[in-house]
Amino acid sequence: MMKNNNRIFKIKELPFIELKYSTTFYECSQKHYHNMICILALKKGSAKYIVNEKELILKKNKLIVINPNEVHYSICDKKNEDYYVIYIDRNWYKTLQNQIFNSKDIIALPNIIEDLNINQEFFELFNILRDNNDVIEKELKVFNFFKNIFNKYIEEKIFLKIDETTKIAKEFKEYIEENISSKLTLSKIAKKLNVSPYHIIRICNQDFGLSANAYIVNKRVHRAKKLISDGVDISQAAVDVGFYDQSHLTNVFKKVFALTPKAYQNDIQISIKKGRDE
Repeated sequence: MMKNNNRIFKIKELPFIELKYSTTFYECSQKHYHNMICILALKKGSAKYIVNEKELILKKNKLIVINPNEVHYSICDKKNEDYYVIYIDRNWYKTLQNQIFNSKDIIALPNIIEDLNINQEFFELFNILRDNNDVIEKELKVFNFFKNIFNKYIEEKIFLKIDETTKIAKEFKEYIEENISSKLTLSKIAKKLNVSPYHIIRICNQDFGLSANAYIVNKRVHRAKKLISDGVDISQAAVDVGFYDQSHLTNVFKKVFALTPKAYQNDIQISIKKGRDE
């Protein structure tokens, strides 16, 4: 077991992968989603996840899969130990699936995987990605891991409707992307899109599964995370994405990622230094 209570690992040559390890599970209490596929494991105890309003229990010998853009949050259920997460960038994952299945969209995986071999393979993959192994070996292990999951769990092709939104939802999304650093209000957004604020509220719940404010905050905290990963100062990242200040960013960051921006920044810097020293 690693001594650090919470660790993030990045691989310079494989920027589409991020790893997280915690000695104990910390809940992410705020509803959110990621532009990634997240695979979660726990070696002892249990934790509760709510994914698209469905309750899932994470425990030993069971993996939870959160597909890209699935709205979720988590609750610390019981005493637990050794929490592992592998995050894979959505675009890389989509390309992999497209090459295997000749599909244009992402095929959903089941949220629960109960298979001892795949569970064991998950921990082997995590260790290989984390440790000083050859990059090609790391890539091959990632490919083989997903190939085994696809072979066993993709029979019926259920596609994620990530980009199939209404015209107004698409325009709302684009406006937020372009004005993320602004002090946004529903009235201002609605006026720009030529609809009522109530229409914006309804569309966000319908198309994104989040309130308008939750959607904007989710976009901001993920953009801030990317900036911090790229080396931007935390206080500057907070301003750049529209948070009031660093304290506001820290509060939201902890609710979504279960660690502080500073802890995340420190681990990214350690990963970068480790990559240079190898």
